[in-house]
Amino acid sequence: GLRAIAVLAVMIFHFNPALLPGGFVGVDIFLVISGFLIASILFNKKEQTNYQPIATLKYFYVSRFKRLVPAYFAMLIVVSLLAAVIFLPTDFVTYKGGLEKAAYFNSNNYFANFGDYFAPASYEQPLLHTWSLAVEVQFYLIAPFIFLLLPKRVLSWLLPLSSIALTAYAEYQLRFVGQEQATYYSLSARLPAFLIGTWVALLIANTSKLEKGNRFNPYLVWLALALILTSFWLPKMTGYFPGIAGLIPILGAALLILNEANNSVSKLLSHKVLVWLGTLSYSLYLWHWPILAIIRYYTGAELLNLKYSLVFIVLTLTLAVVSYYWIETPLRLKRSKKQIIGYASLAAAILLTVVGMKNINAFYTPESLPVEYTRSADPAVTCHGKIVDDCLWGDKNNSKEVLVLGDSHANMLSHFFEYLGKELNFKARIITASSCVTIPGFDYLHIPEWAHKPCLSQIEEAKVYIKDAETIFLAASWNWQMKNQSFEKVLNKFLASNMSSNIYIIGQEPLLFESPIRSIRFNSIGLPSQVDVNDDYLKTNQVLREIAGNYVRVTYLDFATLPIFQTVPVYNGEVIYRDNHHIHSAAAIEYAKQAL
Repeated sequence: GLRAIAVLAVMIFHFNPALLPGGFVGVDIFLVISGFLIASILFNKKEQTNYQPIATLKYFYVSRFKRLVPAYFAMLIVVSLLAAVIFLPTDFVTYKGGLEKAAYFNSNNYFANFGDYFAPASYEQPLLHTWSLAVEVQFYLIAPFIFLLLPKRVLSWLLPLSSIALTAYAEYQLRFVGQEQATYYSLSARLPAFLIGTWVALLIANTSKLEKGNRFNPYLVWLALALILTSFWLPKMTGYFPGIAGLIPILGAALLILNEANNSVSKLLSHKVLVWLGTLSYSLYLWHWPILAIIRYYTGAELLNLKYSLVFIVLTLTLAVVSYYWIETPLRLKRSKKQIIGYASLAAAILLTVVGMKNINAFYTPESLPVEYTRSADPAVTCHGKIVDDCLWGDKNNSKEVLVLGDSHANMLSHFFEYLGKELNFKARIITASSCVTIPGFDYLHIPEWAHKPCLSQIEEAKVYIKDAETIFLAASWNWQMKNQSFEKVLNKFLASNMSSNIYIIGQEPLLFESPIRSIRFNSIGLPSQVDVNDDYLKTNQVLREIAGNYVRVTYLDFATLPIFQTVPVYNGEVIYRDNHHIHSAAAIEYAKQAL
């Protein structure tokens, strides 16, 4: 029943975080249960009169292999084949990077350092959820040796002290080092959940039969429920997670296990529906996220409508049932001819998938577009996130120079300024960074961690030129930047502190709900797809117009009314967008011609 609560919480959070803001703590509850169960198994084996360390280790790892691997690799096979058909080649390359690490349970370290602005969003990464399974397997590699080699009297104080020390270290990494993404996915930050679950198993193992009958404390049970429910609704009570906040659901789960008895809470958790869902919990966890991610990749929306919500629920439950009854359960039974055939078939399917998925992706990919239709500018020659050469575009021999600052939306105008510079006799120094408007005071903490360092370095580089710049152009993904409440204040401060410069704010280009490049692929494989314009950019542009109006030497440039943007996402029969909000380099040249 506790497994069911945990997996349902995770699924609800993944489906729509607003419904259960702390549903992700279900993972920590799972880890407590896992630590409790494997420690109970190992302590029980250790107490047997015929205990043999090598035989126990063999039993442990074989049982864990049968429990996790068959269903896990079946999921990887199916998802890989679907990704090969649906994903664009560049997105499939990103997927394969995660697949490679997931195949040997190291995806937590992969996603801890993952960051690519033009890769699919995290909610479109089908294997993102495998990080927790990677953490669990990594724990299995060390746990048996600790529990079997150390005496219980040592473990009784080592386990709680280690949990406290690791929690303190995680809190330090979160608060003072600022490594939130890396810490979230790390084994060390999740070890307290395993160790506290293990400590519960040790406490129960050391309890006499008489004490076991009396260990139930109703107050502790209700406290446990309160801790878990609080975590579901207020997961980051200390401002960070896991760290100290991670202990709240962990202690709640531990207290529930420790106080198992015939009471109303136990009866609730023992309800046959919850028990059945708990039995399916591993398969439910395996399948729910890839289904969500692939639907989101297809629709381009993080929040699903009613139709796709029903598709998600039906597919998840169906695949979980199939996975549990046809793969997970049969391949865990004692050796039989069917089991041997099952493992052989799984191995063959893995081999065929590895060999064939690249060819499948190529087969379903339409004819490749010229490179200028697939990117905003050559990353090897742009000062985007790093300084390359002199960062100049346009007429480099001319003494007149303008400064262009912003995020990837400024970088995508590299060929725009190259054309205008040559036509109007000026050069443009373009200094940009992903997700980062390269102006002093920009709040870099609200952007992904992987973008922090290049953002700060590019801002420092831009400062060198800002003070002497006669003309400055600002371009950005204004819709996204304006969602951060502090950004408008930073922008106004920048405009007010550079009154001697002529500053031009280039408005937001029209936004799309879907990527037209993806839409072309989906239609080519028989999945109906259309591209709609997101009119939110009009409101943002009005705000920018009003901000510019407050300053004498600031001008707002509304290029969204140019002919090139009147039939988006195409112009003269050609797609001009590389995704749902960036135009490609070929379109940037036509854009410049019309802006001229």
